[in-house]
Amino acid sequence: MGEKARLTAMAAVFIALSVFCLGTSVWSAGQETALAGQQGEWLQAGYDYTEESLSSFSESDTVSADAAASVQSQIDSRMVLSQQQAVALAAAFSAAGTPFFEDPSSLTVVQQQEAVIWYLMETGNMPSVVNGQVVLPGTEVADLAGKLFGTVIDSPQDCAMAAYSMEQDAFILTAGVCIPENAAVFESSVQQDNRTLYRIQLYPPDGWEGDVLGNELYRPDMAAAAGLILEDGRLAGWTGG
Repeated sequence: MGEKARLTAMAAVFIALSVFCLGTSVWSAGQETALAGQQGEWLQAGYDYTEESLSSFSESDTVSADAAASVQSQIDSRMVLSQQQAVALAAAFSAAGTPFFEDPSSLTVVQQQEAVIWYLMETGNMPSVVNGQVVLPGTEVADLAGKLFGTVIDSPQDCAMAAYSMEQDAFILTAGVCIPENAAVFESSVQQDNRTLYRIQLYPPDGWEGDVLGNELYRPDMAAAAGLILEDGRLAGWTGG
C-alpha cells in the first residue's frame, strides 16, 4: 500500500471513530434527558400520591374527630344532677326494673320511657289527673330522656307504664296504684376524682308497714344493692352491688 493510500485509510478510520463517539455522546445525552424526564414524572407522580394520601388521612382524621366531638357533645348534653335528683333517678331505675348498664345510650326506648315516667313520679312532676287519666306529653318524655341519658327518642312506643297515643303525641296513664319492681332507699355516697357513686338499698315492694304520720313500722329485708354512677355530675352508669 502506498503512502497516500495508507494516509487515506487512517483518515477514514479516524472519521469513523469520531462519528461513533459523537453518536454515543448524543445517545447518552438523550438517554440522560429521557431518564431525567422520567424521574421527574415519577417524582411528580409520587408527590401527587403523597398529597392524595395526606388528603385521605386528613379526611379520615376529620371524620374521627367529628365522631368523637359528637359523642362528647352527647355526653355534655346530659344534665348535672344534684344528690336529690340522683337518688330520685336511682329510685326510678329500681321501680322500673331497669337493667344495669355502663352507658345510658345502651338503654332501649321502652326502658328510657319507663325510667323517665317513674322519675317524674318520684320528683312529683306528673301532670294532674283528668277524667281518671294522666296525659303525659311525648315531648316532655323525650326532652327529659335527652337530659338524663343524652339520647333521642324519635319513635315513642307503648310501655308497661303507659300507652302511647300518636294522635295526641302523648303517653296515657290510668290513674291508680303503681307497684314498683323494687323500693329504693339511699344508703351512702362516695366521691373519687370526678366520679360519684350513690349506693342504693333495694327492697321488695310488698311488706312495708307504716302509719299516716309517715312513721315506718316495718321494713322487709334488703333484697339487693345497686349503685348510681355520676361523672362530672352526669349519669354514667347503673351497677349492681
